[in-house]
Amino acid sequence: MRLDQDTMSHTSDDAPVLPGSESFWEPGNYKRTTKRIEDGEKLCKDLIALVQERANIEKEYAKMLKNWSNKWNKHIENGPEYGTTEAAWKGVCSEADKSCELHLRVKDNLLNEVVNSIKNWQKDNYHRAMMQLKEKKELEEQFRKAQKPWAKLLDKVNKAKSDYHTACKNERTAINQEKNANSDSSLSQDQVRKLQDKVSKCATSVKKTKEEYELALLDINNYNSRYMEDMTDVFERCQRKEAQRLQTFKETLFSIHKCLNVSQDPQLPSIYDEFYHTVNNADHEKDLRWWSNTHGVNMAMAWPQFEEYTEEFREIASKHRKMTNIPDGNITLINQRSVCDDLPEYNSVKGGAKKATANGATKSTTVEQSGAVENSNGVKEQNPFDEDSEEWDDAVGVPLEDTGEPGVPVKALYDYEAAEDDELSFKTGDEFEKLEDEDEQGWCKGRKDGRVGLYPANYVEPL
Repeated sequence: MRLDQDTMSHTSDDAPVLPGSESFWEPGNYKRTTKRIEDGEKLCKDLIALVQERANIEKEYAKMLKNWSNKWNKHIENGPEYGTTEAAWKGVCSEADKSCELHLRVKDNLLNEVVNSIKNWQKDNYHRAMMQLKEKKELEEQFRKAQKPWAKLLDKVNKAKSDYHTACKNERTAINQEKNANSDSSLSQDQVRKLQDKVSKCATSVKKTKEEYELALLDINNYNSRYMEDMTDVFERCQRKEAQRLQTFKETLFSIHKCLNVSQDPQLPSIYDEFYHTVNNADHEKDLRWWSNTHGVNMAMAWPQFEEYTEEFREIASKHRKMTNIPDGNITLINQRSVCDDLPEYNSVKGGAKKATANGATKSTTVEQSGAVENSNGVKEQNPFDEDSEEWDDAVGVPLEDTGEPGVPVKALYDYEAAEDDELSFKTGDEFEKLEDEDEQGWCKGRKDGRVGLYPANYVEPL
């Protein structure tokens, strides 16, 4: 029941006012009223902190929206979705970007409008001096001045009351002692008479203190109206100051409402109108036509057609080193014959043509051509490949050295049968070591079963 009364007194104008030591009119109880000024300054700080924290929430939310939008934009761009449906997906991210901007504006408005407004009002209405608010100190001095005369009269009343009650107590004690003395035969008449005189003195004291008590009450009651008038005047000043604070806070809370009510933002409808139209523009038939034209049956195709044979000329390169003596520029072809003519006969030929690996890497053998050749007119001409034949021979028969260094484990993806002595043979799944990285011709140096040799780089994978 006490809780209900406290709750009602805190919120209702119809709360019962009971006399007692908690009354405003009691000495010093005005401090609860002046304390509201100090509480008002503290509430300003609390309101500022509340708005700043909400502004931080808006900022973090905007940041999360932006990060989420960036992440999914990249995911959509790199994903399998396509066409107008992909644009509709991106519409979700576009909405997040625009909402991010909207919430950043909310944050800016809270800080620039609301927080600054509270700070300015606080600065104009609360002034600290010597660790105390100037406004509170002035009102407390006015209350003390209004209460001081009445407080003196109250002290006089309390003293008169105490004296009167003490006199009454002493009189009661004296009467009891007299009664006991009259019934006690052991006491002398002189002792009884002294007790009777004491009773008489106590009665006189009671009468006197009662008159003083009544007079003190009369004085304070006559001053009560003046006291109430002076105290009410100061109290109303406090009420007006508090009313100003409450009205300012109400306006501030409306400002917060205006900042947070994003439904009133003029750009909000356009955000979701654009979002709606982006999704509405998704056309599955248009997307399917695009797919058909780009990846499907409507794509152009270079169908196989009959082609005449054309002679191919390929670069001949060494497996061990590149030829450096072949001049740059165009190659002049000599001794050309038609396909059906007899080929020119050379004195000696070693090796064969270049061979290809699975990925097109080439491994060339050595060709030795000597002497002159006859052209179609029967005239002998110098063989154009003679000058390089010695260099090509230098690369043949050079043994591959095993330095003993550990290699990188690799595993064969295909079968390979060595075509020359310096090559390695292996089966699919065989494991051995790679000793050197792939060269420009697509060959690697490796070690298998203690033997060092070459193998096509694209025939293996690292373990």
